[in-house]
Amino acid sequence: MSFELGTGRLCAAVGLRPVLAGGVMALLAACGTPGGDYDALMAERNFTGAKLENFSICHGHGCRLVSQVSLTEMDWDPVADLFAEPAASADIERTRIAMATAILEEAVGRQTGTYKDEAGTFNAISGNDQLDCVDETSNTSVYLTLMARAGYLKWHKITGWAGRGLLIDGEWPHQSAVVEEMKTGKAYAIDTWFEDNGRPAHVVPLETWRAGWIPPGFVDSML
Repeated sequence: MSFELGTGRLCAAVGLRPVLAGGVMALLAACGTPGGDYDALMAERNFTGAKLENFSICHGHGCRLVSQVSLTEMDWDPVADLFAEPAASADIERTRIAMATAILEEAVGRQTGTYKDEAGTFNAISGNDQLDCVDETSNTSVYLTLMARAGYLKWHKITGWAGRGLLIDGEWPHQSAVVEEMKTGKAYAIDTWFEDNGRPAHVVPLETWRAGWIPPGFVDSML
């Protein structure tokens, strides 16, 4: 029997294995809460003080597992190259942010085994190597922190994370990291969950993302 979820409202249950272990509703609630402040997110997940030489990322669904990571100069150089010249516009900076998340995911994946991570949650329920939306939101927030501390974010600030979907409203819970364009106050979801490891993040106006945005053709499926 196959079960397909053809919508993007579906960081469903932060992974099947934790769900089977119990605590279904608590996990869904965590994924579907309406969002929160950046400082609170980082403190709650013990991700404060991230720096290239030592930072944490999580994986295995719902931040069940945490790995310590360090980046070499060689790992960081492609990110530094992206931001070598100040972005001429907020649009350009968002494009660079999307590309930088891909570079960092790939570098981190080689250390943690999460290079195997596939888009979605149900496409590949591979336990320790797979990331759900809670993992992705946390890790993307760390990557944004590294960019901000390097002085690369001239047009944006990290504001926290956003959630959508509560099940009771017919929407699958999902969440994403968020940045705000400082000049306009417009918020954008930086969503890496819809792509395999090492692919650029989707950067979507937050109001569009909250309305249930998904990339064209995306399907999260479970056999």
